[in-house]
Amino acid sequence: MKFSHWKKSPFVAVLVFLLALPAATTSGSKSKVPKLSNENRVGIIRSLAFEYAATRKPLPAGKAGIVVNAEGAVDERKLRQQLANYGAAVQTGEIVQITDIQLKSDHIVLEINGGGRTRKKKWHERATISVGGPGGTVPITGPRGSPEPPPSNGSAITVRFPNYIPDLTAEAVRELLSSVLDFSRRTASVPWIETLPEEFQEAIREKRAVVGMNREMVLAALGRPNHKVRETRDGVEEEDWIYGHAPFVTFVTFAGDRVVRVKEFK
Repeated sequence: MKFSHWKKSPFVAVLVFLLALPAATTSGSKSKVPKLSNENRVGIIRSLAFEYAATRKPLPAGKAGIVVNAEGAVDERKLRQQLANYGAAVQTGEIVQITDIQLKSDHIVLEINGGGRTRKKKWHERATISVGGPGGTVPITGPRGSPEPPPSNGSAITVRFPNYIPDLTAEAVRELLSSVLDFSRRTASVPWIETLPEEFQEAIREKRAVVGMNREMVLAALGRPNHKVRETRDGVEEEDWIYGHAPFVTFVTFAGDRVVRVKEFK
């Protein structure tokens, strides 16, 4: 049989296709994007944890927050529905802080301003700490029967991927978040600080809280507290932000949005 006959035969065409199929499959598997590496996982956490940014969209209240897809886009219709149902925890243009990062199998969750949920108290928040001296035991939480804290002004941002988190760098994750967060304005806290009274500017530079500050100023000065506790004292609902560990503990007490007391135990 002549070669020209084999060349034209349907059998040959099928054979060529079958022989080429494994090569194509192998090539496709080699080009598959790898999963997130440990190196980039650590890099993402180090780069974004406790980072500040300005919001480009309002963030809805509640645990779900806002969802960004693998292309960095937001479902605007769903966002409008969430805002209508739950309201906005954070408005467009506000400076926010990423207070926690969770890297799941196929999505990344960024907690914003402490998250948009009211969590149950844990055992260590019902414990006490010793600050020295007679009677120097301070409860970390209020007494039983204290009113449950209302929802915080925090939210969440979830970046979802089709099957798994690809091997992205921290800069690539920032780019995906650019439709929601403006990281170039993380230093916008500098001109913002310059608009504050001098005593607050000085306190923020020295990393300390003073009476009269609001929550944003305290976050800029001290960062996220180790614990938060709400109590009603003399008919006034107050919230303590607790920093440090015994015997070096700082209590920053808010009434409403303003600091009314700062106590340091050393």
